[in-house]
Amino acid sequence: MPDRNLSAPTDPTLLDVIHSIHAAARDPSLWPGVLGKVLAIVGKYACRPSPEVPDAHLLVEAVEWRLQELHAVTHAALQALERLNYGVLLLGPDGELRHANRRAQDISRRTRAYSVSATGRLQASASALSTRLHKAVQGAAQGSGTRDMAGTPLRLRGVSGADVHAFVVPVPAGTQHLEKAVVAMMFVADPESTLPNFPEKLRQIYHLSPTEAQLAEALVNGRSLKQFAVERGTSLNTVRTQLRSLAAKVGAKRQLDVVRCILTGPAVLDL
Repeated sequence: MPDRNLSAPTDPTLLDVIHSIHAAARDPSLWPGVLGKVLAIVGKYACRPSPEVPDAHLLVEAVEWRLQELHAVTHAALQALERLNYGVLLLGPDGELRHANRRAQDISRRTRAYSVSATGRLQASASALSTRLHKAVQGAAQGSGTRDMAGTPLRLRGVSGADVHAFVVPVPAGTQHLEKAVVAMMFVADPESTLPNFPEKLRQIYHLSPTEAQLAEALVNGRSLKQFAVERGTSLNTVRTQLRSLAAKVGAKRQLDVVRCILTGPAVLDL
């Protein structure tokens, strides 16, 4: 096997960098210039036009500005999670809790269906449920970033016996950074929870009348038109007329579409 070429470099640019490094070892103020020369070489060997190398202080300022920008975006994203009316938990590979929005914390305190252990790992109220939860997180970690990983539904039992519905999914593709610090998201819904000020939100968003807003809330809660008519002491035909007006304002054609549009619209956010 031929020997590897270990002879000294002869490229003038590389020699200049080597001499500059030796000089900077004696005089630290020369290091910014060394950095500029290294960046120029990297640009040259990456087959890209080598732009004028900025001052090292400008490079530091650019990096700091970018970090501040990323911090602001991260803060805004976490604040957006607080607007949701269901719990969202961000989990690490072993089920470590990285972040939980306010709704997730409220559901945990009220139901005790899940909590955080002393080691920071998310756990359910029973060991068997914890095993299922951790297996779901591991599955999400293995399928992280893939389109065919739909997620794992779970039912976590609260201390009062009520079920809390959970859904564990992988984080989206392209977000597995920081050594996969976050590999899974768990969405948590409490069947007993209600949307605060829901009729008023519906009125503001869709410009509904008070009766139309109450009808929309009734349909979302699973009541029929006949039940709503009896509760209101009015005829079924009148309620059907109100439904047609409601559907037109929401942008739907059928009763089922009215419910779908409302549940996927901004009215379910904590605005």
